[in-house]
Amino acid sequence: MLHRGFWLPVFSALVMACTPAGAPPQRDGAAPGQPISGPKALTIGLSDQPLNMATLFAGGAGISAGSSSAGDLFHMVHQRLAVNDHLGQSHPELATELPSQEKGSWVVRPDGTMQTTYRIHPGVTWHDGAVLTTSDLVLAWRMTLDPELPISQQSVARQIARLETPDDTTLVIDWARIYVFANAIIEDDLGPFPSHILGPLYEREKQAVAVSPYWTREFIGVGPYRLAEWEPGSHLVLKAYDRFFRGRPKIDTLTFRIIDNEATALANMLAGTIDGGVQDLLGFRGSLTLRDEWTREGHPPVFIQQNTHWRRLGVQFRVPDPLEITDARVRRALYHGVDRPGMVDALYDGLATVADSFIAPDDVKWDWVKDVVARYPYDPRRSIELLAEVGWRKGPDGAIVNAAGEGVTIGVWTTGGQASEGTIVADNWKSLGVNTDLLVLSPAQSQDSRFRVSYPSFALAQYPISYEFNVINLRAANCPSEQTQFRGNNRGCFRDADNERLIEAISLAIDPAQQRPLYRDLARLHSEALPELPLYFNVAVTVFRQGVVGVMGSGRPRGGLGWNVMDWDVVS
Repeated sequence: MLHRGFWLPVFSALVMACTPAGAPPQRDGAAPGQPISGPKALTIGLSDQPLNMATLFAGGAGISAGSSSAGDLFHMVHQRLAVNDHLGQSHPELATELPSQEKGSWVVRPDGTMQTTYRIHPGVTWHDGAVLTTSDLVLAWRMTLDPELPISQQSVARQIARLETPDDTTLVIDWARIYVFANAIIEDDLGPFPSHILGPLYEREKQAVAVSPYWTREFIGVGPYRLAEWEPGSHLVLKAYDRFFRGRPKIDTLTFRIIDNEATALANMLAGTIDGGVQDLLGFRGSLTLRDEWTREGHPPVFIQQNTHWRRLGVQFRVPDPLEITDARVRRALYHGVDRPGMVDALYDGLATVADSFIAPDDVKWDWVKDVVARYPYDPRRSIELLAEVGWRKGPDGAIVNAAGEGVTIGVWTTGGQASEGTIVADNWKSLGVNTDLLVLSPAQSQDSRFRVSYPSFALAQYPISYEFNVINLRAANCPSEQTQFRGNNRGCFRDADNERLIEAISLAIDPAQQRPLYRDLARLHSEALPELPLYFNVAVTVFRQGVVGVMGSGRPRGGLGWNVMDWDVVS
């Protein structure tokens, strides 16, 4: 990670070369701080670009907000039935409203099947003027489930038993089982895909669909902006779509410039040739440097911090070494010995949030569970006391030995991207007298699924803040094995009957009144049993210059920066 002191010296060397060859003209309108007259425009930096604009295909524009900055483009040029905001709350997008049990549009049957009815806005048009109909969603569902197409996301589509379209704006979905997010489909499993463009091609030659230029420079969507220009490796230009069903966007042109170097991106932003950058454009330190420099100049920017992932120490239960780490008392003792506040101070200037649970403090569910989550403040003395309860004590040389007087070694595995966290944990435990062996995995080791899950004691991991990775990841079914080719998010193979029961109940609980006690019990169980040791929620930063308004940050867990692009404006 580059530190703040690196950035300002490189600025003078880079500012003269901050506009790459092939870049589009600079923004229209006025300079920062001056009233806007004429067309409004923004130039935004991207650290990478999509391979295509279909999020269902590998390398698409919106695989997830956390994995590719190109995901920020998706809701600018296209729409789904629903969208998540920056706090993870769901809102209707193409749908006129979200289905609900109260209104009879979400029916749960006694046999565990369901039906949801979506009504899409009338008068929605594709960027070529064709009218969107429910047949466009049906086509997407068929294509998503087609084994002959290289589509990577099918988790929602596989749960749908049947689709019916009573008319062009009504979609009735029969579900094969209870799916708690059936009233807010934010995934691409139902597209929509333009049946007037892709339908004939799909029926005639399926293999031609995946390589169609539709997904790239000929993309046609139903979003507030249309793709006007795409120069691979250089830039993309989006133009406001005059016939967007919610009205014309306030900003006329959005230009995205691809800059894969953080220092160059910082120089561009300080020089004023870029108005803003998505979460991974500058990195955390570069974002702080930009904020401080613009603030020093009297132009405090839009500076949005978001919890996007959580870092934790996974515990090895399948092949533990030493065996005592399967004793919760040992895990509690070691957890007291990790200086998490010091970790976020060192890595994020104290701006990251220490994690006590898999639920982030800015999640609405935190209010449900915060009073039942066990806390483990940094307390080395308490660590030693708890270790003594299982017979671990300091030997003559000050090193911790087990009840038999034998030396113990705790293994901590991490990857290069989390080496700093691994070093802090290892140093903390060594200061207790616990011999700690830190291994930073090579890229080859990280890609070896069998090897990666064979860590002896603890392994650092980072997961997006999402239901899949926070709630259900520790199910026994997610335990890596020969049968799963050693893939699965429950890498240490935690197995607990109460955990299984609670996760299963949560997966069937639609009403928040039912969900609340279940989440409380699950958060209590995890904080007491410690199947994984939460460290902190990392911080991603979105920065725009002064005068840009309406930007709220990226939708969570999916939605990208553009989920509310209709609210954006340039006022100076």
